[in-house]
Amino acid sequence: MRVDDEVAAASAARDELGAGYDAAVARSLLERIDGRRRRSDLVTVVIALVSMGLGVTFALVAERLGDLGGTIATVVAWAAIVAVNLAHARRSSSCA
Repeated sequence: MRVDDEVAAASAARDELGAGYDAAVARSLLERIDGRRRRSDLVTVVIALVSMGLGVTFALVAERLGDLGGTIATVVAWAAIVAVNLAHARRSSSCA
């Protein structure tokens, strides 16, 4: 659920529950948004670490493929790593 949707749901809950529950509704909204950010940060760190590990591994393995084969394999591997990281970055920014 997007943040806008979370806010709309909290607003609807507040309307149903009344002003006496403002603090509880706000606390619940903040907890959900904070939880989403923590999961997103963890996923970002994992993707970054795996990307670096794969990049180094592919570079080391590509050395055995000769000059041309190694170069092509390394370029393809890094292009794939960049694509995954860009897709994650776009997804993360669109969820905010």
